[in-house]
Amino acid sequence: MKKTGFLVIGLLSICLMFTSLTLAAEPPISWKVQTPWAKELWFHKAAQIWADDVSKMSGDRMKIDLLETVRGEMAGDIVGAVQKGIRDAGYTWPALDSQKIRAAVLFGGSPAFFDLLGYFTWMQAYGGKDLLQEIYGNSVMIFPAGMSWGKVGMWATKKVDTMADLRGKKVASSNRFLEKIYAEEGASIVTAGRGLGAIFALTGGTLEAVDVGISPTVDLKLGFQKFTQYAYFPSLQMVAGYFAVCVNNAKWESLPADLKTIVVEACNAANAKSLTNWLLEDAKAIKLLKEQGKPTITKFSAQMQQEILNRLLAEYDAVPDPLFQKVWKSQKEFMKIYVPYMELQKVDAAVTLK
Repeated sequence: MKKTGFLVIGLLSICLMFTSLTLAAEPPISWKVQTPWAKELWFHKAAQIWADDVSKMSGDRMKIDLLETVRGEMAGDIVGAVQKGIRDAGYTWPALDSQKIRAAVLFGGSPAFFDLLGYFTWMQAYGGKDLLQEIYGNSVMIFPAGMSWGKVGMWATKKVDTMADLRGKKVASSNRFLEKIYAEEGASIVTAGRGLGAIFALTGGTLEAVDVGISPTVDLKLGFQKFTQYAYFPSLQMVAGYFAVCVNNAKWESLPADLKTIVVEACNAANAKSLTNWLLEDAKAIKLLKEQGKPTITKFSAQMQQEILNRLLAEYDAVPDPLFQKVWKSQKEFMKIYVPYMELQKVDAAVTLK
C-alpha cells in the first residue's frame, strides 16, 4: 500500500510538472488596442494605466499593445475597427459615437445635474454599465474604464455675468445642447473644433467665449489662458466623463475565464486611477493660474447656473431618440434618490488653511 501511495504521488508530481511547463511555455495573449489620441495626452495615459494593469494582474500572460493616433491624424471609427476585427480592442470615449448612437453622449459626460460621485455611482451601482452595453448591442463588448472630472466652464475675452451677456458674442461650444441655448440668447455660433482650433480662432479674434476646452491641465498646455481674460467655473456642460474599453466579440470569447475577469477588474481599477491622477494635475493647473493672476478665475452667477441647468434639462427631455430617453430616464430616477442626499451632505462652511 505504501509503495502504491508513493507511486500515485510520484505520478501526480510528474503531471503537475508537465502542466506547469506547458503553461510556462504558452506565449502571452497579445492584443492590439487603438486609442483616438496622441500618447502625450491624458486620455492616452489613462488607457496606458489600464493596459499596464492587465499585464501586471495577469502575470504577463496578457499583453496590450497600445496604439496611439498621431497628432493631426483623424482617429477614425474605433468601435467599427474593433467590430470588424481590424483591432482586437479599443480604448475610446463613448461620446465619439454619438453621431451613430445618440445615447452614447450620456456616457461620454454628464452636465452638472448631479456631481462627480453621483455619476460614478449611477454607472457602477445603478445599472449604467448594463445600459452602456445595451446601447452598443452585440457589436462589441464594452466596459467603463476611466474617468475625468469637469473642465473649465468657459474661457472668455469679456465678462459673462448673465445669459444676456452672450448676445452678439462669437461663441464656440462642444455641447450641442448648449450651442443651441447660446444661439437662442443671440450669440453667434462659431465652429472652431476643440483644442488648437479654438486657440487659432481666439488669436484671430473670431471667438470671444469658448467651452470647448478639454481639462485645465490640457487647456494650459494649449495656451487658452494667454488669449482670454476670464476662466469661468463650474463646468456646467460636463461634471465628469467616462472612457471605455471595447473588445471584439470573438477575441472576448476566446479569452480564458480568469483573463476575462482581469480585463474587467483592470477597467474598474482604471476608473479610480485615471480620475485621481488627472484630478490632481487639474488642481495643480488651476493653482498655477491663480498664482499667475491672469486670467481672472471666477464662477458663473447662481442665476446663470440655474438657467443653464434648467434649459439643459428641457433639451434632454426633448430628445426624440428612444434609447437616449431610456438611459436618460435611468439617470433621472437615480437623481431623485441621490440629489436630495447630495444636497444634505454639502458643507456650507469654508475651510481656511494656514
